Amino acid sequence: MSVIVEILVRIAFQILEKLPEWVVGKLLSKIGREPPPHPPETAGPYSPDCGNKGIDLRQERLLVSTAFGSYFAGLLEREQNYVALKGQIECPLIKGVEKWEPIQRIFWALQQPKGPRLLIIAADGGMGKSTLAAKVVRCLFEEQAVDMILGDSAKTQRVDPSTGELTRIKPAFYSVVTFYTRVCEQLGLPSVDDQKQALVAIKDRLFGRRAVIVVDNLETVRRGDELLRSLQALTTRDIRVVVTTRDVKDLRELTTDILIVHLLPIKELEVVRTFLEWHIRQHQDENPRLQALLGDLKEKKRLRWLVERTGGVPLLIQLVFSDVARFSWEYLEELPHLFGNELLSFLYQARWDELGSLGEEGQMARGLLRWIAKEQYKGKKVTFKRLTQWAQMQGKTDLLTDSLRLLYERFLIVNHNPDHGDFALFPSLVEFVEQQVQL
Repeated sequence: MSVIVEILVRIAFQILEKLPEWVVGKLLSKIGREPPPHPPETAGPYSPDCGNKGIDLRQERLLVSTAFGSYFAGLLEREQNYVALKGQIECPLIKGVEKWEPIQRIFWALQQPKGPRLLIIAADGGMGKSTLAAKVVRCLFEEQAVDMILGDSAKTQRVDPSTGELTRIKPAFYSVVTFYTRVCEQLGLPSVDDQKQALVAIKDRLFGRRAVIVVDNLETVRRGDELLRSLQALTTRDIRVVVTTRDVKDLRELTTDILIVHLLPIKELEVVRTFLEWHIRQHQDENPRLQALLGDLKEKKRLRWLVERTGGVPLLIQLVFSDVARFSWEYLEELPHLFGNELLSFLYQARWDELGSLGEEGQMARGLLRWIAKEQYKGKKVTFKRLTQWAQMQGKTDLLTDSLRLLYERFLIVNHNPDHGDFALFPSLVEFVEQQVQL
């Protein structure tokens, strides 16, 4: 008899668990039992500094795909490569954490068992999508939410595994199947042509792991919405997906469990000043002339002028500001009335043409750009030692220092490791250099 009663009580409580909380409270109060305390909706706010620490990919047991190239891997390793810009991240309000900063809401949402499992970072080129994605991934690692990083960058070239040479990919080539083939390779799985079979194999291999899957440049993936839908089938409370894309309007209506954030141009002058102060600290060793502009940042008229000519796009602000350091603030008057990608293309082309007029140092600087871009696609680190070896092969070791200086001042090439060298180019610059190689 007691066994039957125990079973009935257990069934009763299972039914209670399915009822709304207010109903449960009233029922339990009727029989003289208080409902269990409701757990708080949120833990303490995540620090905005979460994810600022670099990850030593040689020491940590993370599966990091070289498919991202040295640029994304460098973002994961480099300290303090992200600067918080007030008003740049447009993140939906989330119940219970409305008062938190957008970056804190993103961190919190991705680490909740019932939170969104797919993060989409949308913005035009030069807005810092990859930088933010890397910070999010690093925060997940810092909070011990992930132990594996997978994914791919939907680029326009691929590396032939047998020869190591680069071959150009047609725009329609990179598809859902291509992406999953790449992920299967990273997991040590045999290549599968059938998408459903690939999904099953990947899901089985990820069982029990805490992973984040990164999809860079979704807009270059044919039928990107289909990829997102299939990725949702992979997600669990321990598997998250982070996507960067320039455009979300072509994605058909997706299901729930998705958090979409947009990166906006920076327009507030105080925010622009903070960003430029950070820029000077980051690049003053390679471009000492930037230090002379520190006092000019107090002049609102000049900052407003800079924002008007660049549209508030962070990368454009940095490139134009580097020209101001080389010339003067009057340089802004010479800029054509272009914005966004058109202005970016103009700035890259003007710098490329200028290198062509600077003698042997300029020609070598062009060659350096081509070589770094090629190595970046291969996922190989470009260290000081490898730079020197490359210059020796060209028979121009004496020109290396001056050629590097030209690139620092004009193209803002990134060095993730000041001691040993770990050079990389912005993705938009890699695309531009690739176009010059084809001409």
